Amino acid sequence: MGKLTQDEANQYAEAIERDGYAIMEGAIPDDFREEICAELDRLQQVRPGGDIPPGPFTGLVTRRWFDVLNDGEVWERVATHPGILAVLEKVLGEGFLLSTMGSAVVGPGEKAQAIHVDDGVYQFPRPHPNLVCNTMWALSDFTEETGATRVVPGSNHLPDDPDFSKDYETVPVVMPAGSVAFVLGSCYHGAGHNQSNGDRVALTINYCNGSMRQQENLMMSVHPSRMLTFPKALQDILGFKVCKGAGHMFAQDPRDEMVRHYGPPTAADDYMDRRNALHAERLAARQSKARA
Repeated sequence: MGKLTQDEANQYAEAIERDGYAIMEGAIPDDFREEICAELDRLQQVRPGGDIPPGPFTGLVTRRWFDVLNDGEVWERVATHPGILAVLEKVLGEGFLLSTMGSAVVGPGEKAQAIHVDDGVYQFPRPHPNLVCNTMWALSDFTEETGATRVVPGSNHLPDDPDFSKDYETVPVVMPAGSVAFVLGSCYHGAGHNQSNGDRVALTINYCNGSMRQQENLMMSVHPSRMLTFPKALQDILGFKVCKGAGHMFAQDPRDEMVRHYGPPTAADDYMDRRNALHAERLAARQSKARA
């Protein structure tokens, strides 16, 4: 699926506002999906097990890779899916930002995740404007058996964030491989219990209102010379585009000064090989800190 008409984008945005979520089937062409899956297989070779240690909330047998804009070029196209961006502009407003990109490869037997919200990081009292919208990419079928994400429809209108001590009535976001689910940051949700014998393969590509801080420090994690090689649409949602007067550099579009300071653009970055080599060391340090 490529670009949407204005009417189609409006229909998705209206459903998201009403129910807290919406499903876009056929959003990921088969060849694109296969390319992403091949990249996940490559990441398993260079950074086995994902970039964060196992944990009760993030999963004990779930593989999550981050900082992926420093990996394969395919991630640039994931972040800038034109149909998704068209909907997000209506949900989050002009100047919205890419907040965090990661995988959610949920392994067999993984228990259900706690019901939570994605905009709780900002600790804003509810109700509030839309601050976050997550897009969940189904690279394999989402069924109840494989642990499809569960949502509480309409919970984006509730006055409080979820209480972790309570149980909620949820419905599974069932969708075929190739679909994308939009889940509003204020909608109660959580990954389901994977009762199958295989992985539930997904991406979680999260966007935020342009006035909010991104969850991943994307402007610092990618070398400026490399960012200058990115498509303009990706540069915009990384924070190059001035939003409501915020984000300028030297009182102008940041790109102008970035070219002077860090040009010429180049995708080469010697640190990338070292970054992957440090993978085991980073995970061990985090596990040690968690035990302390």
